[in-house]
Amino acid sequence: MDAKAGCGPQSDPEFFAALDDLFARYPEAADKYAITCMTMQLDVLKIDFRRQVGVSRVEDGRLVTEYVDRDAATRTRSGTCCGWWHGECILKCDPPPV
Repeated sequence: MDAKAGCGPQSDPEFFAALDDLFARYPEAADKYAITCMTMQLDVLKIDFRRQVGVSRVEDGRLVTEYVDRDAATRTRSGTCCGWWHGECILKCDPPPV
């Protein structure tokens, strides 16, 4: 079966070729960033990033993300890491366990 991927280099080859060129120009940045397909959050979970933000933590060797109201996340999270979408932070991290 030749199903086309919903996300990734197979479905957006020009975009990923441009990213390859960009990271070749700025190799020090290549290890600092990752690309995420937002289909699960937007289409399946119906997350409204205008009102909610993902908060991730490490739990028993797993990365767990919960989506909470932006106001609550802003009050309780340090924002030491951030996932960006359309210029806005949509994913924050709890501090790593000590």
